[in-house]
Amino acid sequence: MERFRLGGVPGVTPAKWMRVWAERMPDVPIDLVAVDDADAAGALHDGRVDAVLARLPLDEDALDELHVVGLYEELPVVVAAKGHPIVAFDTVAVADLEGETMLEADGMTSAQLLEVVATGAGIAIVPMSVARALGGEETRHRVVTDVPSTTIALAWLRTADSPLHQELIGIARGRKPGSSRGAEREQGEREHSVQPGQSATGAKPRASKPKQPPRPNRPRRPGGPGRSGRPGPGRRR
Repeated sequence: MERFRLGGVPGVTPAKWMRVWAERMPDVPIDLVAVDDADAAGALHDGRVDAVLARLPLDEDALDELHVVGLYEELPVVVAAKGHPIVAFDTVAVADLEGETMLEADGMTSAQLLEVVATGAGIAIVPMSVARALGGEETRHRVVTDVPSTTIALAWLRTADSPLHQELIGIARGRKPGSSRGAEREQGEREHSVQPGQSATGAKPRASKPKQPPRPNRPRRPGGPGRSGRPGPGRRR
């Protein structure tokens, strides 16, 4: 394999992983190939890419032939034309969108969908990364608090499994060079789940500060409750 072709659906930003790949695998250049969500599995099957960063769920008929390892989750947002009333809110719920014209892809690419949204014909709910990458200056987006998140996963054909694919998984998961990957690979393929504690960008949350243990009660000085330690009424030192 002279080059490794990594497919990516709209919104994914694997630049950091590709830089690490270039450092670790200088003899095998990596290329990013843009694919649309509906074409992610097809790009693997027809040989256009060696692996793909895809948005789940993938085609059910293709899953048996693929390794799929979840990487991170994405926040859902509603996208509307600039000037739409949702701009006045920081976040919205589905109930707040009642009565709006909701647009869906229905054969359109993500870019085409947001182009229609920009005309004011309706609004659409998409992953935040898609809204940021394709929304343009004529749209605005707000987080929808009660819609499930979406998952970005790395997928590749079982028949094409190779050390290069495992190297990419290690890079995406932050594994150091030369570390053991057998147990991690087995767990990832068994669970096909998102790594716990990861955010929409794939970044790990900042660790919380440990709670300080409670201070022991200091013994009260003799002489009653006064801070000065003077004896109370009717008592002697």
